[in-house]
Amino acid sequence: MNSKILLLLICTMFSPMWGLGQFTVPSLGNTIYEGVFTGNGLLGTMTYRSEKSAIRVDIGRTDIYDHRPHSADKLFDQARMSLGHFELSFDEPILKAEGNMFLKEAYAEAKITTVQGLARIRTTTLSNDNIILLEVLKKDFKGNYQLTWKPDEAISPRMGFSYTQKPTNYPANPTGNFGEYAEVKYFDQTLLAGGGYVTAYFGKTTPEVDTYLVTVGYSQQGTSYIQKAINYLKTFNRQKLTRGLAAHRKWWTAYYSASTLTLPDTNYQRFYDMQLYKLACATRSDKPAMDLQGPWTSPTPWPAYWLNLNMQLAYSPVFKANQLGIASSLIQMIDRNKDQLKQNVPAAYRYNSLAVGRSSGPDLWSPVLLAKNTPLESASDGEKELGNLVWLLHSYHQYYRATMSQEVYNRLFPLLKEAINYPLHLLEKDQAGKYHIGVKTYSPEYPKGYAYDTNYDLSILKWGLKTLLELDEEHGAKDALNPVWKDVLTNLREYPQDEDGFMIASNLPYGESHRHYSHLMMIYPFYDVNWDQIENRSVIERSIAHWQSKKQWLQGYSFTGAASMYAMMGRGDSALASLDMLLQKYIKANTLYAESGPVIETPLAAMASIQELCMQYWNGVLRVFPAVPHKWKDISFTNFLADGGNLISAERTQGRTTTIQIKSQYGGKLRLKCDITTPDINIQGGGKFDREQDGTIILELNKGAAALIGSN
Repeated sequence: MNSKILLLLICTMFSPMWGLGQFTVPSLGNTIYEGVFTGNGLLGTMTYRSEKSAIRVDIGRTDIYDHRPHSADKLFDQARMSLGHFELSFDEPILKAEGNMFLKEAYAEAKITTVQGLARIRTTTLSNDNIILLEVLKKDFKGNYQLTWKPDEAISPRMGFSYTQKPTNYPANPTGNFGEYAEVKYFDQTLLAGGGYVTAYFGKTTPEVDTYLVTVGYSQQGTSYIQKAINYLKTFNRQKLTRGLAAHRKWWTAYYSASTLTLPDTNYQRFYDMQLYKLACATRSDKPAMDLQGPWTSPTPWPAYWLNLNMQLAYSPVFKANQLGIASSLIQMIDRNKDQLKQNVPAAYRYNSLAVGRSSGPDLWSPVLLAKNTPLESASDGEKELGNLVWLLHSYHQYYRATMSQEVYNRLFPLLKEAINYPLHLLEKDQAGKYHIGVKTYSPEYPKGYAYDTNYDLSILKWGLKTLLELDEEHGAKDALNPVWKDVLTNLREYPQDEDGFMIASNLPYGESHRHYSHLMMIYPFYDVNWDQIENRSVIERSIAHWQSKKQWLQGYSFTGAASMYAMMGRGDSALASLDMLLQKYIKANTLYAESGPVIETPLAAMASIQELCMQYWNGVLRVFPAVPHKWKDISFTNFLADGGNLISAERTQGRTTTIQIKSQYGGKLRLKCDITTPDINIQGGGKFDREQDGTIILELNKGAAALIGSN
């Protein structure tokens, strides 16, 4: 094919298709799950009903954590702080309240109707400035309202839940103070541990629009944060606001252009687009990593980072979505806290090991107490979870494989090596010469899951060993521990299983309902046991069926996990049925999710499951449209990011894949499976291809080359 024709095809068939519009919450409710929200990765707003004649606009800042000295009560002493809300009280009762989020422009609006007319409350959290713009549009409103700041008490939100074990000593933070300086009103909350935070705002009124600018200052020491916030607002004039709004729109346009997905199902299209919006509201490359709440706070027993599933799932869709800026907030958090990860392991292993327990604040302080000949019956379950850090590094590894950066490699390799050193210290050989984990560990979420050789830890350990060997092979297999990794991987005991499939651990069958798929991670996300392995298909089917058959404690991410496993099996209809259950039963009106409090990971995990219907990479093979549900006839995506930094675009029409484009950013080899039986393959920019007997396409592309694969 002529190269000019090829370029024309690439440009026309895979030009971005904008499906982003507005997301409507038809009736604003009295919780954050029925509100409309904005965010810039640091600041955020949530607008919903407060009382019969009032609307509230919650204000959040993602890095405001208490920072009392390390203690066993970290969920109280190092808890995320809830700031408070603006209350807009109207003269008359609210007759109707509708909310809209305008995704392209990234602002939210509440339409409030009383007998005195229609008022619009618009919120925009500027992308490049720590400013929230709150506007009350009054053109069609003849009444009055009053705006009041209502601060939340500066305590761990976990204190409000009866079933949590409270600390014996929890002195209160000082009472906050209202103040005003040069037209700027503020509320200052100092902290016992030092520093504090301030919410500052001022407003301008015109006959048709009232405009308020809001910022939040924070420091862990001193009081200068108050004046800094006030000065920041005072100098943010109309010209800066105009520039800020222009930069805001430009940022979001660039963000959305990184990749697209066009689905034939309106509900799933709206849901997917909302998750893409939510990700950039929750974090950015220069902002804190996502915790369980993002910028939107509500009473919660989870005011922290959770590291045995939640954080991993929250970041799971960002790689295929080609949003490495979002991913980098997690990478930076890990890099920044390597010294603390070392302190998390018992003293005897700190010379070469890293770990992290179940939950932490932003500094990743979360000890793991597992050591040989050390009784741990009195330790918490989270202090007995061995594999959390290695699983977190699974995201780091995806980041490396997406960037193919030597600098990223140089940081990842020693991190993973030291994270794997910890379980290596705990291994023993049994009578058959097989390595096994010589101490009991805890399988997350499972009742009485403290046992030997949990499948959670075995699957994580195997992934870590395989990945270390692959990484070392890239540099000539020169690491001194390479023979050790090979020996352990070759001689590690098999995953415990019985007639129902994979067990929780050795001598511990899966017998009670279990929302976490911690015992099935060799199937997903690690694909160590996968559908290409004909001999393992039966155990995969039995394991998933048995897990899902015990429905009592299944929750939202139980269905995203099952959907991803079905997608790996090529069963798109089953995957969609699982996602249908999630969306119909668990996802809230604005696509947030709750288990006793807000937890951000499950809708984002569903976003990843939707992506996996369209593209997967495992067992060394890229799979395009491997599990599309039968009723989804027309579907396309552009610039999904795959292993090796390859950008993939593809189109499916009337149930048939018509075109696939692969752009190689860094060069290299790629194995591709698709359902185009007699493909027409054209390469521009240098490279070659071959086909295996089973139809797998082998591509070797130069850096910057593009391959276009079409149906004859």
